[in-house]
Amino acid sequence: MKKVLALAFLSCGSLASLSTRPVFAQTAPPAQLVQSCEACHGKGGGGSPEQDVPRLNGQQKGYLLMRLREFLDPTRGTPHANRMMWPNAARISDDQAAALADYFSRQPATPAGGFGPLAQKGAEIFQHGDKPDIPACSACHGQNGEGAGDAPRLAGQKEGYLTGQLQALSMTARVADPMNHHAWDMSMDQIKAVSAYLAHD
Repeated sequence: MKKVLALAFLSCGSLASLSTRPVFAQTAPPAQLVQSCEACHGKGGGGSPEQDVPRLNGQQKGYLLMRLREFLDPTRGTPHANRMMWPNAARISDDQAAALADYFSRQPATPAGGFGPLAQKGAEIFQHGDKPDIPACSACHGQNGEGAGDAPRLAGQKEGYLTGQLQALSMTARVADPMNHHAWDMSMDQIKAVSAYLAHD
């Protein structure tokens, strides 16, 4: 009897822990839905001419799924993103969101392309931080800006997008802790330097 109860307890515990984790669909997203995303984000999510529209290709799957759901909360995005994304995110089911996240995460990622003195300064901040208040970005976003889990890939993004997001985070125009605390202490010169290092335009 004790063994049966123990097994039942373990089964319930396993199910409970699984229910709190993102479930990623294994099926491909509807072609029409992919095309809708690509209309703004470019083929395969590889970018558009607009500086404030992010690349999706090679982005962390967990981050993409999280952001699709965050757009339902207007405090979690910039005004431009909310205006464009809220009506779209509201129409996407959980299964479709998971399928989209999986699809775009599998597309070949755009590499970082920053060079020159400003990018070199940005590399120093990204890799080592700037004492006493700015931690190393690489601690969460990976040594090469590749991201991990809910921490997004930053390498290869548009420079204008990165700069705009860091500005929004620094002013809490976009709510995303702990990034708000990290960005509060960044000067505009530091924001531009980090963006120049990571960007690929």
